Amino acid sequence: MTCRNPWAAALAGFVMNALAGAAFNARAADTTDFLPARPDEPLAKKFSLQRAATVLDASARAWKDEHQCVQCHANFMYLIARPALASVVPQPRETRELLEWLVSERWEEKGLRYPAEAMVVAVPLAFDDAATTEKLHPLTRRALDRMVSLQRADGSWPWVTGAPKAFVREFELTMFVALGIAVAPGGYAQSEKGRLALDRIRRFARGHPPTTAFGKGMLIWAASRAEGLQPEAERRKACEELLALQGTNGGWAIENLIVGCKTFEEVKFSATRASEGYATGFVIFQARNAGVPASDARLQRGLAWLKANQRESGRWFVASFNKRPNHILSNSGTAFAVLALQACGEVPAPGK
Repeated sequence: MTCRNPWAAALAGFVMNALAGAAFNARAADTTDFLPARPDEPLAKKFSLQRAATVLDASARAWKDEHQCVQCHANFMYLIARPALASVVPQPRETRELLEWLVSERWEEKGLRYPAEAMVVAVPLAFDDAATTEKLHPLTRRALDRMVSLQRADGSWPWVTGAPKAFVREFELTMFVALGIAVAPGGYAQSEKGRLALDRIRRFARGHPPTTAFGKGMLIWAASRAEGLQPEAERRKACEELLALQGTNGGWAIENLIVGCKTFEEVKFSATRASEGYATGFVIFQARNAGVPASDARLQRGLAWLKANQRESGRWFVASFNKRPNHILSNSGTAFAVLALQACGEVPAPGK
């Protein structure tokens, strides 16, 4: 999901001159602490949840300041994962303010930049509401309503075209929508709009089963929050398929999870492929959503890999598939690593 550069350039001046009193605080943030992801960044000498929190903050802030938008691997996962580390480092509000501004100002004046923008804004807001205030914010409800209004007749949401190598497609986007509806506080899933959308998603999932291990993992996650998406026996089977893709070094690799994806037809499974934080965090997190105990030997090996492969900045590096120099997959990779660590009891609970 990309942001249109002409708009980003135009918006910079617009924000500076026209939104001084708006709800979204467009002040220039200090990005001097931001170090872009790079493959040669040294490994951390010591595992640190604090550094993971600060690099998530810096990366999301840098993207906000440059683009004023939400992008699926740049900062979409930020509000989904960052509350997990609130007991380690207090969570800044910049990204939350950006999403609220998009809903209350940008969408009202300019509309959506692409249909899936409603999803990449509404879902993180719903997760953040659930993790923080446990109340559905009016702007979150407005974003969710906008999101469900874009559901297609078959129950899915359209994939965003543009990137030649993409593994988050129609099925995965639809599972993210199901998650946003299901986790939203205030009974949104029981509202007429939420209930009808989830019913259509259930029919879509039955008629369009996932074709990749990554898609099966997304279904596990969605089914752990929304009832009726997947029988328990199928969830256990899908989880075992994910765990079976573990590499010889204890981690997992994205390429091994997306074998069968239409945009990665040349990719074949390899147990010796280099592991990274995205797939390793993703599989551990989904295994926990499927009920696998944190003490499972496979998960323990994966956790050991995560703790040994954090970079100095606090992130887990993930190379871009689209030859982009910013390697923004690292942001989502770090987010999934954090979710996995939290799901396995490796992150202090609030007040601890």
